[in-house]
Amino acid sequence: MVLSDEGAGIQMNDILEILGQRSIDASSPTPLYFQVYNILHDSIADGRLPNGTKIPSEKELAATFEVSRITARRALDELALKKMVVRHRGKGTFVEHRYQPETIHAPLDDLMHSLGNMGRDTTVTVLDLSFAVPERPVRELFATDEKQAICYARRVRSKEGVPFGHYETWSLGFDKTLTKKRMETHARLELFKMYDIEINRVEQSLSAVAAPPEVADALNVRTGKPLLKLHRLSYDSSEQLVDRLVALYNSVLFRYHMETVL
Repeated sequence: MVLSDEGAGIQMNDILEILGQRSIDASSPTPLYFQVYNILHDSIADGRLPNGTKIPSEKELAATFEVSRITARRALDELALKKMVVRHRGKGTFVEHRYQPETIHAPLDDLMHSLGNMGRDTTVTVLDLSFAVPERPVRELFATDEKQAICYARRVRSKEGVPFGHYETWSLGFDKTLTKKRMETHARLELFKMYDIEINRVEQSLSAVAAPPEVADALNVRTGKPLLKLHRLSYDSSEQLVDRLVALYNSVLFRYHMETVL
C-alpha cells in the first residue's frame, strides 16, 4: 500500500486525512511527542507520505492530534534527527525518504504470489456475502442464465486499522459452506485452492472513478473522491470466467505498481 512518489502534488487535506486516521492515547505511558513521531514515521516509512511531501505545520499537527505545539515540534525534531525529514526555515518540513515498493511481475505465478503476500499483510472485513443471480452484464460475462445464483461478496481491506481498498466480487465454484469468518481469515487464493477453483489466466485493467456513497463510507473518504479502480477477470484452463473483481482503492493510500520482465 503506497502513494505516488510525487509527494509535492499531494494536497494538505489528504495528508491530514492520512495522519488523522490514527490517534494518540493521552492515558498511555508513552510520551505524547513519541506517539506523534511514530505516526509520522510509520506514514513516511511505508510510503503513504512519499519523498517530497510537505509535512503539516506544528500548528496543524497540534490541532490534528490535540497536543501542544511544543509536543508537535519535538516530534518533528525527532524525525529530522532520524533524517526522515528536512526542515527549511520559512518554507516548512519536507519528507526526505524514498520508499521502494515491492514490484508485481507479469508472470501469473509471481502475480499470485504477490497478491497472496498482500492478503497476509492486511486484514479483511466482509460487509456482504450472499448467493444471488447477478445482473445481466455480469451474467453475460459468466455465461450463466437467469436462474443460476453465484457467490457475491463485498469486502474492505485495511492495513494497521486504516481501510484502503473496497472489493466487489462475483465468483463461480464457491458454495454455502463459505462463511464471512472463513473469508476474513483466509486469503482468496487459499479459498480458491480450498474449493478447487482453478485460475489459469487473468485480465485486468486500471482506471479512475469517483467514490460512490457506499464506498466512500467504507473507506472513510468523501463522496466523489477520486479512487483507483482495478477490474480483474480470472479464467480457468477452459476459458470459463470463474471470478470477477472490481476493487476501488483510496488513491492517497495505495499505488498499483507492475513491472514486466522480458
